Amino acid sequence: MGEWLESLIPWGTEVIVWVQSFSNPFLDAIFQVLTFLGNEEFYLILLPFVYWCVHKQIGRELGYLSMLSAWINSVVKYLFKIPRPSDPRVRILVEETSPSFPSGHAQGAVVNWGYLAYRFRKPVFWVVAILAMLGIGLSRIVLGVHFPSDALGGWLIGLLVLVIYAWAEPPVARWVAGQRMAVQLVLAIGVPVLLVFLHPADVEGYYPAEGAITPMGALAGFGVGVIMERAWVRFRVVGVWWRRGLRFLVGVVVVAIFYFGLRLILPEEMVYGLEAGLRFVRYALVGWVGAFLGPWLFVRLGLAEQAES
Repeated sequence: MGEWLESLIPWGTEVIVWVQSFSNPFLDAIFQVLTFLGNEEFYLILLPFVYWCVHKQIGRELGYLSMLSAWINSVVKYLFKIPRPSDPRVRILVEETSPSFPSGHAQGAVVNWGYLAYRFRKPVFWVVAILAMLGIGLSRIVLGVHFPSDALGGWLIGLLVLVIYAWAEPPVARWVAGQRMAVQLVLAIGVPVLLVFLHPADVEGYYPAEGAITPMGALAGFGVGVIMERAWVRFRVVGVWWRRGLRFLVGVVVVAIFYFGLRLILPEEMVYGLEAGLRFVRYALVGWVGAFLGPWLFVRLGLAEQAES
């Protein structure tokens, strides 16, 4: 399949050149905003917002799905190692270093927005989801960082991941909930660590790859945080709009401190093994903050009620 995908590069390049022939600064700005909706930083806003302020269970499910999907996308990227667009006629408006197929932005749009639409089951969510899927996927072509086949592949893989997760999540969640807390903690840490090492090396031969470490570190921290929150916090999402808004602002500041602060204090030049380990810890802390520390602070500050045990 890799050879077939590479055979599509000349055609894909012509499509990008044609699409970009309609570009202007205004359209470029719009598509840069759309592509931001598929960036890691945006999901650091969206996922906590749903979990803290909209629907706790759906937010928890979405967190697991989003991080597992990111791992799957990275695995496929490094299995095929399709190069990014590089034709001199293509204007590359954002910087990317990972392989091209499939588009993580397109896949993430289908998975995240599609799951929200599926769980909330309201027409307006489906309209928003479809527009987000199309807009985010197309933005990657317009900005010159993906071929059309990458976007299409991302949409299709995202749909497959979404369907499988929607089918498998309920029975798996019931089984895990029936286990002792010690078993849950072992699973929360052990499964992400195992997936880190099941991921192939990156294009430069580094192993474990960054594309596995980042989402699985976040998944491990998030999973541990969810278990701790269930045992000791049990915050409730319900509340007037201004309390939810303050809750979100406080939580985002705390997440940002861990996300950006840890990146600033870590040395730039490190042996790769040390860098990989610290990256896993950093993202694990960010996931843990979102799942546990944020809700704990909300209850202590009176921004969220605590459910009875």
